[in-house]
Amino acid sequence: IGRVLTDVQMIIGGITVCALGIIGFSPLHSVEDGAENAVWKYVVGILMIYGVGYPIGHTAVIGLFSKVVGRRPQGTLQGWFASAGSLARILFPIMSGYIAYYDDISTVFVVLFVNLVISNCFVAMSARTLEALSI
Repeated sequence: IGRVLTDVQMIIGGITVCALGIIGFSPLHSVEDGAENAVWKYVVGILMIYGVGYPIGHTAVIGLFSKVVGRRPQGTLQGWFASAGSLARILFPIMSGYIAYYDDISTVFVVLFVNLVISNCFVAMSARTLEALSI
């Protein structure tokens, strides 16, 4: 894929596939309310997120980050990068719990989808700069 697409294009593509997988969960109803959702909807959503979108997008982000940093020492910057990811893994479940408690589970998926769309917009707006820095 790297021979055909740039890192920025892979990031945008990966985020897009993740966003589509997440928004696919939005119409599902809570099993706590007795709803029976089709298993294939879960399988397709998880496959899109963790089987396609995340591996492509995250690998491209790490590659682009490494290219932008260049020959400078990368250990500290990679550490900050990993710490930001760890912080997100703490904050997003807490936020999701509050949203699900005060609204419903569908709202959680809509908020996550909107977050990914905004992230994609930032990447798209910064594409020219990112491409120039990664040379």
